[in-house]
Amino acid sequence: MPKQNPRWLNSSHPNFIASPKEESEIRPVILCSKKIGLQIKIKSGGHDYEGISYRSKSPFVMLDLSKLNKINIELNEEIVWVQTGAILGQLYYAIAKKSKVHAFPSGVCFSIGTGGIISGGGIGALMRKFGLAADNVVDARVMDVNGKIS
Repeated sequence: MPKQNPRWLNSSHPNFIASPKEESEIRPVILCSKKIGLQIKIKSGGHDYEGISYRSKSPFVMLDLSKLNKINIELNEEIVWVQTGAILGQLYYAIAKKSKVHAFPSGVCFSIGTGGIISGGGIGALMRKFGLAADNVVDARVMDVNGKIS
């Protein structure tokens, strides 16, 4: 028998979905999930061909970060602070409102979450001239498996 698409065959669903609005709401989800033995699947924008953010053979909690979508542009410094839940369309629009000459090299599908595409490298139309999206990251706030931010 040919191998079936695991997204549809024996599909799974999260035991819980956590959708924090503030960074401080993520740590309790991580600690609670660890305590009760649930895997954590992180969803930034949900544009996920392989289903990594929404399926598992083990019980899991989906950590939906789409509400963490603030974008702060510091045009003088040519820096953008973007939260992981912002999608590329929001990022491109925010940059275009501030400047006619600035851009961010990343994908062409506006519904992709910035957290997912940047952590995967960030292939896009401008990469030959400006590199991958990840090549343009100069600083990041990262939360580890214990909920500590560095």
